[in-house]
Amino acid sequence: MNPTTAPARTRSPRPTAPPTFDGYPYLVTRIGRTPLRNIAVLPTDWSRERLLDLAIRQALANRLDTCLCLGPADAVYVSADGKTTEATFVPFGIPVVERLALAERLPETPELLARRESLRRFRQASDATGYIVGDGLERGELASDADRERLSGTSAQGTPAGLSRCRECHCLRGDYLALDGQGNGDMRPRVIRVHCPCENHNRCAGCGETLADHRLSAYFWDEAQRKVWYVAAYSALGHDCR
Repeated sequence: MNPTTAPARTRSPRPTAPPTFDGYPYLVTRIGRTPLRNIAVLPTDWSRERLLDLAIRQALANRLDTCLCLGPADAVYVSADGKTTEATFVPFGIPVVERLALAERLPETPELLARRESLRRFRQASDATGYIVGDGLERGELASDADRERLSGTSAQGTPAGLSRCRECHCLRGDYLALDGQGNGDMRPRVIRVHCPCENHNRCAGCGETLADHRLSAYFWDEAQRKVWYVAAYSALGHDCR
């Protein structure tokens, strides 16, 4: 009787990352935790120091994570608070073409305009479909028994117990007990932070105005409807400089 031969094992192919834009240098801004990535081409004749300075100013104005892409294995990630980390990989995702104004006006040289047109073609070649609901940052913290006791009910003025008036804008802010799945549909009791207009720190790097009426990736209290609303980060893409 001939011995049987075990079937050869086949390796499953590793998933490959989507192609990245190769028109270096350019700036990428992450829109919340969605796949959306705002891309803006930058001058090739600027020094690394000048490009990085622009990236840091952009991140600090928008308060969104940003990445300076200098080559396929040369990138500097800038957090929303301006901290930098060098890396050997560039971000990928669904490209959005130059919807966020930059912190500095760029010279529109023929070379830069050509790369900008290349970026538009790259976007058109993207096969991204569907739509995005939320931006992945709307969770809040699961409420403890102490949280539920502290935040249940309303104040003498009829407002949720954890909210109080801001002394500057007189809008409500504070901790709110979410019981109805606000934001992301999670029906477990959660503590979410409600921000007033004074706490809207997301600004356009070009004109200095706020990117949206309320803070991005955050909740605000609607007094007319007596409920909280969540503002996803992609609301920033609708901003137009005056």
